[in-house]
Amino acid sequence: MQRLYKWRRSIRVSLILLFSSILLTLVTGQLFSKSHASMLVTGNKSIFAFPLTKYPNGHNVRITSPVNDEKVSIGKDLVISGISAGNSNATYINCHVSIMVNGIKPYRTATASGASGSGDYSKWTFTLTPNLMYNSIKAGQDKITAMYSCANSPTSLSHYSVNVTGININIGNITRLK
Repeated sequence: MQRLYKWRRSIRVSLILLFSSILLTLVTGQLFSKSHASMLVTGNKSIFAFPLTKYPNGHNVRITSPVNDEKVSIGKDLVISGISAGNSNATYINCHVSIMVNGIKPYRTATASGASGSGDYSKWTFTLTPNLMYNSIKAGQDKITAMYSCANSPTSLSHYSVNVTGININIGNITRLK
């Protein structure tokens, strides 16, 4: 009798695991299907970028360069680039990306470089120049923050930060080091 009970229990557990696996496969297939993802290739790295507005708890903006914990040269221009939700949601208007360094305001507006033209912030860049004292990389730990916002939607507000280390290098035109 006890053996039959253990056998039935084992079958129930197996069925629960089987249905859980099937459900997980179906859910992840829906969330990460190829129709929802596009592959970005940066150098020798590949990352998947998902439509950011489909995930309300996710970031509407990301910094793709420099990467977190990267060493960057102080006293040289630093190009910051990234991706955002852009104007992918038809109800959002006048969306843009702004950059701040080390928590020192004001935010400075990035340049839109998406395929749809000057207002398309789905891709963006910002050149940080050392002559802007309130907005430059210092020696040691620095925090770069990107902010995505839309004029008519406070819920679209999103921030994303990376930490970089400013180092002093006096060699030619090196602006980024790994």
